[in-house]
Parts: sequence; structure tokens; C-alpha cells
Amino acid sequence: MNQTIAHTIHNYLGLSETFIYSYLTNSKRYMPIVLTAQITNLEQFPFRPIYDCSQINRYSWWWWRDRLGYYLYLSKKDYFEHILYFKYVLKKEKARLIHAHIGPQGVLMLPLKKSLHIPLITTFYGYDISQLPREKRWHDAYQELFEHGELFLVEGNYMKNTLTGLGCPKEKVALQHIGVDIEKFTPGTKTAEKGKNIVILFCGRFIEKKGLLYGLEAIRQLARKYSAIEFRIIGDGLQKDEILHFIHTHNLQKYIVLLGYQPHWVFVNELQTAHIYLQPSVTAQNGDSEGGAPTTLLEAQACGVPVVSSLHADIPEVVLDGTSGFLVPERDSAAIADRLEYLIAHQEIWAAMGNDGRKHIELNYNISKEIVKLESVYNNLLTK
Repeated sequence: MNQTIAHTIHNYLGLSETFIYSYLTNSKRYMPIVLTAQITNLEQFPFRPIYDCSQINRYSWWWWRDRLGYYLYLSKKDYFEHILYFKYVLKKEKARLIHAHIGPQGVLMLPLKKSLHIPLITTFYGYDISQLPREKRWHDAYQELFEHGELFLVEGNYMKNTLTGLGCPKEKVALQHIGVDIEKFTPGTKTAEKGKNIVILFCGRFIEKKGLLYGLEAIRQLARKYSAIEFRIIGDGLQKDEILHFIHTHNLQKYIVLLGYQPHWVFVNELQTAHIYLQPSVTAQNGDSEGGAPTTLLEAQACGVPVVSSLHADIPEVVLDGTSGFLVPERDSAAIADRLEYLIAHQEIWAAMGNDGRKHIELNYNISKEIVKLESVYNNLLTK
């Protein structure tokens, strides 16, 4: 019988967190279970078993037990609302290891790791390594996590250096690439049909670090020379009003298609007809960054779509500059426009760039290989 690995995720599962789903559904040697504070998008990411503490009814047995536990628990700083319920689940499922997805989940799981004497792995992803440590409470909490956690996974060397810079021992940090199920992605269009628009695609939340406003400015500059372009945007978020204002102020409506939030399969379909994928990520004023690299960049290359992105975080490891795409300095709209224009003027290189991107993902970000690496990490900890 496979041994159980408990994956702890604050919310199962965000629309952009397809990489976590890939690990859960491609496990071979170990049986994954999920512990979460709430469930969303289950119809898009079907999985069992999931233990969801948001379903604990007020005044139920576990509700009373958790509250009584708090008043009796001596070390209240290590207590969170449903710690006893999660402890019960871990013991019931005979979990051998906890894999926390994102830094704060690692902090949350520390008391359970200590109480049950099982290993704890924490994977860092983005804001948890760039923005949160600026707050003293998280910086201090991470020091304890670094001391007691067995291993910390990051997707690239930029993240690795950032984590060790925060005080994590180098010997506890390991690279674990995001895995893409390449069988779900087939290369799409390699040339633009005569008389049809050239399609540029973006997918991401409307927040500062995604850099969409710099992408829109690049489209504004590009539209001075090319009228047959279509910028298709999947996403929504806090910057929506600012983005709409920019589009209307500069009369870009004829070039822009706003698709809103969409399920993952819609993004995959859009990649089939996109000619260029644009991801102009930046470091936000509050320090938030991609940390590693957006999964969309992996998926775009898996579909054979040339990429224009930025020299940001671990993106230079994910996108091969000049081979599978082009990378430009952060916040440089003129450089983005220049690289987009180059691709439009040299459509004969699309196929080669797309093929190189696809091979890069197959070799270095293929879930069938990455799950073997991850389960080897589990095995090494459990056999020590």
C-alpha cells in the first residue's frame, strides 16, 4: 500500500495553481491527501480525499473540541483554529510526511510536524518569498520554520538565492521545477493567415507584478505601425479600473479583447490560436514578485508559442532568450514593443522558436519527470 503524503493548501484550488494539481494527480509511489481551509473550483480540479475545515459546522463536535483545545493548549502561539482536526486527519490517514504549499502553510504546520514527529517540506512560490518577509512577524516566523523544517523547495536559482538570503540554510534548499503535463498541450498555429489579425495573448491577475499596463503601452506603440493585431487578455483583478481607463484613454478598444477570468481549458484553447504570448512581469512597489516564473510561460512554450517576457525572477531560466522567446528589462514598454514588432516582421522564425520552446519544456519541466524527482525527495526523507 502506498504511503500517505499530506499536502496542505490554504485554498483548494486557485485557477492558476494547476501545477499543484499536476503533482496531486500524477503521484505514483505515494498516496496524496489534501488538507485545506476551503474548497473552490473543485469541478475544474476534481480530487479526493480532501479534508476541508471550512465545512466544520458551528457548535458541532469538532467546533467545540477545537475551541476547548485552545483554552487547554499551553503554547497558544502554535495554535490555529482547527489544529486538532488536522492532527486527527493526519493520524487517521497515517500520513508519513507533510508537504506545505507556500510559506505561511509551512509555518502553520510546524506544531503538527513537531507533535507527530513527521517530516515537513515547504514549497515557496512567489509573494511568500518576496513580499511577506518584509513584515517582521513573517520574517521571524520563517526563522523558526527554517530551523525545524526538513526541506524547502523552490523552482529556480533566483528563488534559491532569495531564500538563503532570508536565513534558510543552503543544505536545506532544493530545486524542484514546476511540472507541466505536456500531453495536454499541442503546438498550435505557427503562421498568421493572410488578412487575419496577429494574436498576442496574456493571462494573469490584474495586479502590479504581472506588468499588464506595460504590455498595454507596448501594444499602443505597436498599433502605430500594425493595425492587424489583437491583444487577448484573460484575467481580472484589483487593477481593472486602471486598465480599462488606459484602454479607453488611448482608444485601444479595437485591438483589445478582455475575456475576464476563465477556466484553465479556455487558456489552453487560446494558446492553440495565439501567435505570441506576452508576460511582462515586474517587481511591485510592495516587493511582490513572481519569485519563480508564471506557469503560463511553461504552458505557452509547451504549445509552441514564442514568448516575450521580462528579465525578472526565475523567468530567464524558464524562457530561453533568443531561442524560445525574447526577454526585456522590467517596465520597458519600448523594448516589449520592439520585440513584438520583430516577431511580427519575422514570422518565419515562429516555428523554430516554438519547437525549441516545446523541447525545453519536455526536457526540463515535464510532469512525468518532475514527479519522479519529487517522490525521490519524499523517499530520501522517509528513509533517513
